[in-house]
Amino acid sequence: MSSTAELAARYWDLYLQNRPSFASLIGEHHWDEEIEDLSEDARHRHARALRSLAKEVAAADGNDDPISHTLLDYMISADLTEAETQVILWPIDPNIGIHSETLRFAAQTKALEPGHARSLARRYGRIPTMLAQALERHRRLASRGLTPAAVSVERSIDQVETYLGSPLESDPFIGIGLPDSWHGADAWRSRMETIVVDRIRPAYAEYRQGLSDEILPRSRGAAEAGIANLPSGEEIYRRLVERFLTVPYDPAEIHRRGDSHARETLVSEYAAVGQEAVGIGDHTEMFDRLRTDPALRYSSAEEMLEHARATVSRAWAAIDGWLGARPDRICDVLQAPDSLAKDMPPAFYMQPASDRTRPGIFFLNTHEPQTRDRFMAETTAFHEAIPGHHFDRALAASLDGLPQFRRFRSINVHTEGWGLYSERLADEMGLYSGPLDRIGMLTADSWRAARLVVDTGIHFHGWTRDQAVQYLVDWTPINRPTIEQEIDRYIGWPGQALTYKMGQMAINRLRRRAEDELGDRFDIVSFHDTLLTSGSVTLPVLADLFKKWVGRVKGGEGGI
Repeated sequence: MSSTAELAARYWDLYLQNRPSFASLIGEHHWDEEIEDLSEDARHRHARALRSLAKEVAAADGNDDPISHTLLDYMISADLTEAETQVILWPIDPNIGIHSETLRFAAQTKALEPGHARSLARRYGRIPTMLAQALERHRRLASRGLTPAAVSVERSIDQVETYLGSPLESDPFIGIGLPDSWHGADAWRSRMETIVVDRIRPAYAEYRQGLSDEILPRSRGAAEAGIANLPSGEEIYRRLVERFLTVPYDPAEIHRRGDSHARETLVSEYAAVGQEAVGIGDHTEMFDRLRTDPALRYSSAEEMLEHARATVSRAWAAIDGWLGARPDRICDVLQAPDSLAKDMPPAFYMQPASDRTRPGIFFLNTHEPQTRDRFMAETTAFHEAIPGHHFDRALAASLDGLPQFRRFRSINVHTEGWGLYSERLADEMGLYSGPLDRIGMLTADSWRAARLVVDTGIHFHGWTRDQAVQYLVDWTPINRPTIEQEIDRYIGWPGQALTYKMGQMAINRLRRRAEDELGDRFDIVSFHDTLLTSGSVTLPVLADLFKKWVGRVKGGEGGI
C-alpha cells in the first residue's frame, strides 16, 4: 500500500502534467516544454487517472499523515468536479480563460537556465494548437447546450484584441525573465519575436474570430447569464458550491445569510462610521457621495502604486505582536498587465515561485485610475498583500515539510477567508489611516456579503445580470464600472465568489469559540499561526486544527 507522501507526489505530478504552464510559473521546470492539452481525449485521460488515484487514496489508512490524506481526497474530488461539469474547466472568461491565463503566466515566468528558455520557446510555438483545441472545446460544449454567457465572451474578445494591438516590445512571450548574463539572450528574444509574429498572434486572432463568429451568437444573454439556465444547472451549481466551500451548503441558505448581513448588520456599521468619515449616516446618501465625489479618485497610475506600496510597507512594519510566522521578505507591488487590465479585478496576488526566482507579487489594476476609489486602497492592500494573501500564500510556499500540493494549491474558502479576515484584523492593528479608509473596509465587507446574494441569485435562483448589478448598487458603495465588471466575473466563475465571506465567517466563529474557551490564555499570535502554518486547508480540517490547538493550550481538556 502506498504511503500518503507517495500518493501526494503522484497527485502533484498528475496535476502539473495537466497544468504545465502553472508548473513553470511556480518554478517546477520539468514541464517547461509542454503546453496544456485541451482535447477531449486529454480530459477523459485525466479524469480516469484521478478516479484511479482516488481509489488508492480511499484504500490507504492515511495514518502516516492524516491531514495530507484528507486534503488529498478533497483535491482529487475538486479536480473531478471541474473535469466532469466542465463549467470552470478552461471556460471563455477574462479571469480564468486559457487565453488570459496564458498571457498572465508568461508575463511572470522566468527561465533559470538556457535550457529552460529553449523549452519555453518550444512550448509557446505550440500555442496555435492549444487555442485551436480551446475553440473546438467551446464548439463542442455549445452543441450540448453548455453555452457561455455573452458578457464573458465579449470581455474575452476585448482582451484578445487589446493583446493583438499591443506593441511587440511589451509582448509577454518575448519579455520573459532569462538567465543572468546569458550570451544567447538576444538570439532567443529574436527567435521568440518571430514565433510571436508568425504563430502566436495569428493564433490569437483566429481564436478571437472564432469567438466572435461562432460562439458569441450562441451565448446566453444578460437575462439568462447564470448556469441555472444550463441543462442540469442546479446540480452543477451545488457541486461547485461544495467544491469551493469544501462542505455542502444549501445555496438558498447562503443567499439568505448574505442578504441579512448586507442589508442589516453592515448598514448599521455604515451609519456609525459614515457620520465620522463624511458627515452622513444614511447609507443611500452616503453611497451616492462615495460614488460621485471626484476627490475620492486617483489622478494617475503612479499615484495608485505609490499609495499601495506605502500601505504595504506600513503593514509589514506592524506585524510584531499579531503574527509570529512570516514570509522571509515583503511582497512586490506591481501594475497589472496592460493587455488584461480592462477586464480584470481591481487587484490580485501571485504566490512566490518554488525556485525563489519570483517573490510574492501584489498586482494592482491601474486601468483608468480616475475610476478607482481611493478609500478602497488600504483595505485592498491589507487583503491582497499584508497581512492577507502574502502571509497565507508566501508562508505556504515556504513550508518545506509539507507535500507540494499543500504548499502551492490554494483552497479558496481558507485563502480568501483569511484575506477578508485580514481586512478587519488590520483595523484591530490600527492600520487604517482614518475613518474614510475604514469606510473602505466596510465597503469591502459589504461587497463580499453581497457576493453571497448575487452569486446564488444568478446561478441558483435565475437572476438576470441587471438584477445582480442593481443589488450591488443598492447595498454597496462600489462604483458602477467596477460593479459591472465584478458581476461579469461571478457569471464566468460560478461559486468562487462565495468563498470570501463564508471563509471569513468560519474563521471568526473559530476565534470567538477559542476566546470563550481560553479566556486570558487566548493568544492572538498563536491563533494566527495555527491558521497559516498548515498550508491551505478545508473548513473541516481547519476546525480540527483549532480543536487540537485549544486542547493543547488547556492542557488536554476539551476543545472547540
